[in-house]
Amino acid sequence: MAHPIPKAALDDRLAFVGTAGSGKTYNAGSCVERLLSAKARAVVIDPLGVWWGLRLMADGATESSFNIPIFGGDHGDLALTEHAGALIGETVAGMAESCILDLSQIGTKAGERRFMFAFLTALYRGVNGSPVHLVIDEADMWAPQRLLDKEGEAAKLLGMMETIVRRGRVKGFIPWLITQRPAVLSKDVLSQADGMIAFKLTASQDRDAIGAWIEGQADKQEGKNILAALPSLERGRGFVWIPTRGILETAAFPLKVTFDSSRAPKRGEKKNDAVLRPLDLGKLMDRLSKVEAETKANDPKALKAEIAGLKRELAIAGKPPANDPKAVDDAYQNGLAAGLARGETRARAALAAVESRLKDALAVAGASIESLDSPMPAPLPRRQVAAPPVRAARPAAPLVKANGQFNRSQHRILRSLAMWKALGHDSPSREMVAAASGYSPSSGGFNNLLGGLATAGAIGKPMPGHLNLLMAVDDMTADEGRDMLLGYLSNPQRKLVDAMNGAGDLSRDDLGNRTDYSSSSGGFNNLIGSLSTLGLITKPSAGYVALAGWAQELIAA
Repeated sequence: MAHPIPKAALDDRLAFVGTAGSGKTYNAGSCVERLLSAKARAVVIDPLGVWWGLRLMADGATESSFNIPIFGGDHGDLALTEHAGALIGETVAGMAESCILDLSQIGTKAGERRFMFAFLTALYRGVNGSPVHLVIDEADMWAPQRLLDKEGEAAKLLGMMETIVRRGRVKGFIPWLITQRPAVLSKDVLSQADGMIAFKLTASQDRDAIGAWIEGQADKQEGKNILAALPSLERGRGFVWIPTRGILETAAFPLKVTFDSSRAPKRGEKKNDAVLRPLDLGKLMDRLSKVEAETKANDPKALKAEIAGLKRELAIAGKPPANDPKAVDDAYQNGLAAGLARGETRARAALAAVESRLKDALAVAGASIESLDSPMPAPLPRRQVAAPPVRAARPAAPLVKANGQFNRSQHRILRSLAMWKALGHDSPSREMVAAASGYSPSSGGFNNLLGGLATAGAIGKPMPGHLNLLMAVDDMTADEGRDMLLGYLSNPQRKLVDAMNGAGDLSRDDLGNRTDYSSSSGGFNNLIGSLSTLGLITKPSAGYVALAGWAQELIAA
């Protein structure tokens, strides 16, 4: 039997929906088999412990050809804990192999969310852009429609899921979503699916949930017919709908090649407790050890714990005798080291501020030099002239092509505006234009350049704090805009921006830990203030910071 999903569509973002026992996980598994047979890379998120059957043939006894490692669960090759998310994420990001993450033994929903947020964050940062299918079973657990805690870990995890399904394509992600309750899956996540495979759905709420997706892809009557047929679909039969490929059909799926470990045993039937042959995980263990060592070496919490342990050992050893010359010298050296460290932090912050001001000054000087195309003419004698009559304002002229009358700095600003317009921002903010052209939005040089462009009729100000382009110019690429932004920032500023990229809302403490800064230090506060002045970060709530949406868009473009 031919598979109803063509090979090319396996690289689309797909959603498999259906009630328990309808065949959604089974048939998603048949698609994963095709990926593994083609040597494609797949990462399966398995909260129920039902995907281990990929290692066995359909008889449940013979080994399959898929030597896919399993992290966690009863059949795991390596154990998992709720605190291992970042370590596993960094490790998987650097793997060329597929894998299964079995979360069924973590124990608590909070622990599962904690693992998933750390895992997805590390994976998103670490992937290199090569394709990776992220198969997410029970997707509504990680991206719920209704959040009870809008500022806790569940909200952060939802934000990370939205980032992956909406913007993950540029990082190589191809997400597949599997859920038996589309009504409780975030609509912002479900709406990003390119295609839907819908099996039996009996609850009206769940049919209504996919109705919104259907409305955007088919005529009203066709959508009604599909929704009406869903409650009576046989097990393993479903609607395959991939609009961009012109596919809309009701189809039965072929049998899997591997063991159906997701099927619940019938009454009186013994559960298959097959013991899988251990895999040779030498290379994987080496990578895990390397990542763990690097993580520990750069983990401020681990360093603090080590320092605390050393202090306890010193306390147990007892106080040194009074006026001990060695103790006095040690105390002096410790104080000197602490003072040097604090001075270095303050010096870095001060240098970053000086560097920013120097860049602005150089920009002003460059603009002035470039504008000196010819010697200044001698001033003409002044004479009295009558005031001209007041005339009605002329209608706005259509866009005209720039003809070289602007200097390089002005042209860079015009190209920045053209780039934002190409990205869908007709009236970007001053901060957005300044960032993509390598200026501070509050600098005198930037203001002078804008004034000259406005006087020449090249730009307009449709509303306070926003600009628009009135002249046709060649737009810069998003890569050029990103390079201009990152090139303007100092190294400490870039370090903070890199840490916030794709992370959603971060507490100041989390950001400090990720960048090896104390969140209460003056240097850290100065960096936060400078990035806020540039408009690159926002403060969504007390004690939290996040990368501005437009900055995230430019960096990820």
